[in-house]
Amino acid sequence: MAQLDDARHQALVPPDWLCYKPRSQKLIRGPYVLRRFGLTGRATARIALVMGLAAGLAGCGTSGGNLFGGGQGQSPEAAAQPAPGVGSPVHNTLFGQPVQAGPQTLQENLCPRIEVRDGSNVWRQGGDGPTELRYQATITDLARECRIDGQTMVVKVGVEGRVLSGPKAEGSARLSLPIRIAVTRGLSQPIWSRLYTVPIDVPAGSPNVSFTQIEDQVAFALPPPEELQNYIIFVGFDTMAQPQQRQRGRQARRGH
Repeated sequence: MAQLDDARHQALVPPDWLCYKPRSQKLIRGPYVLRRFGLTGRATARIALVMGLAAGLAGCGTSGGNLFGGGQGQSPEAAAQPAPGVGSPVHNTLFGQPVQAGPQTLQENLCPRIEVRDGSNVWRQGGDGPTELRYQATITDLARECRIDGQTMVVKVGVEGRVLSGPKAEGSARLSLPIRIAVTRGLSQPIWSRLYTVPIDVPAGSPNVSFTQIEDQVAFALPPPEELQNYIIFVGFDTMAQPQQRQRGRQARRGH
């Protein structure tokens, strides 16, 4: 079940956003952004893949968190690529067949761009080294659709990814992936935020499992067009949110 976060959550508002690396992102204002990481399903390539990903992980540093509170790195080759658009395999996989545009549909250049937050593309479980890894999840595809409802912009966001079983994976497992979708004005002003705990079942002996998360009610007040072009939809693993939420839960129970 999705867990809700207020957009004013402290983890969303760092004093600065120096972790952001615009040179590593190809910003697309079209309707879709596609990310591919060349994941393989062959068990014999598992170790090599894990080592390659581990070698390529480049965290933002430890300066005090970012939008997703301490992501676990992003491979440098994970550059955003434009998808073919409505009707593409990415769109159809996440949202189903395209719907005819109506009068309330935004022009595509007014739909906020979407991207994986730098440093939050990878979620890991297990030890630090590649040979100690149990499971690793990676976001592979993103898509979004925008429409206007009165004075509100409503965005449908789709996230697709894959969980890789590492050398230390034993038997079947049920994982909970902390995925955050957030909207910001510029790089530091939060507009909308929600944290999802996405359950994933990994069967015994399975080298990898795919997952999908769709949110169709990313809604916020419609800004003027000149401001809307500065809005960004960020997606990523929020690895610091779960302990904070558990702590808040314990404090609430003590108050009863």
